[in-house]
Amino acid sequence: MKKLSLIAAAIFSVSAIGSAAAADSLVLEKAGLSLSGIEMPVPPAPKNNQWSTLKKITVNEAQPGMNDTLIGIVAPGQDIGQVIKELNEGGLKAKALQDNNGGYRVIVDVKGLDAADYAVGLARYYYITEVKVGQKVHNQIFSPNTKSTFAVKMGTITGGMNRSPVDLKINKLDWTITGGMNHSPVDVKINHEEKTITGGANHSPIDLKFAWSTEEVTVEGGANHSPVKYTVNWKSGLLEGYANHAPLRLEFNMSEGIADATIVTVKGYANRAPVELVYNKVNGHIGGYMNRSVVDANLVNCDLYDVLQYFFLFMREEPF
Repeated sequence: MKKLSLIAAAIFSVSAIGSAAAADSLVLEKAGLSLSGIEMPVPPAPKNNQWSTLKKITVNEAQPGMNDTLIGIVAPGQDIGQVIKELNEGGLKAKALQDNNGGYRVIVDVKGLDAADYAVGLARYYYITEVKVGQKVHNQIFSPNTKSTFAVKMGTITGGMNRSPVDLKINKLDWTITGGMNHSPVDVKINHEEKTITGGANHSPIDLKFAWSTEEVTVEGGANHSPVKYTVNWKSGLLEGYANHAPLRLEFNMSEGIADATIVTVKGYANRAPVELVYNKVNGHIGGYMNRSVVDANLVNCDLYDVLQYFFLFMREEPF
């Protein structure tokens, strides 16, 4: 598993709870997270993103002053030995504790560390269903006046695909994607209030809308000089629609809830060509082939969710 600073990265931004008139917490803003605009009780958002991460973090009511220790509740049916091994490999000083009902929780020592950062990092593990923190740590994460920061602000995707170098930066403060791929500059802006993705990539203007539900995200508009519409359903493990004047269908299995599942396969077709990719959740490498060429790239502070949501970026304008 990546070091904790990599795990704390988030996917799409979420908006503010309740009245949402107050300024967002700076600690969330600097992590690429936002609270503005969330509608209670359950805001629409794709699986395994900021909201599903943040909603796991609660105050340790039994010991609200315990700010140097995190308590993570482990989903039933996990191999606790593998869980502890993976958490420690990810930079967490974790120990297991069995409760009275036969379930497990993990105790994480964060004394002298940025407890807020580590709490978000722990919550990002798919088999952790709740993270109990001290009141001070909770305030750091959710208070609009906090000055704390998180380590993760920028995601990168580097390597090669489509017979072209790839060097993309996903800025989770300004919500931009910049750099280059497909022998073209990339300059894209994501506006979460208007739910738009605009700019340029692949020698083409980008003008897209996106919509969330609790289990999927839909992207629709124009990119690569063609109409684009596809939906990524996380629960079904399916991306389906059209782009580049061609049908688009990818099947995947994130293996959420399985502690030792580290490999994700993506198979299907795009750009009138077969797609077969393998993503390693531990080291962030994605390899295989698509667009009739080899894929060999590394993802840091981002993951396969980013690739699938912004899949229009990774397609050549014309099939070849």
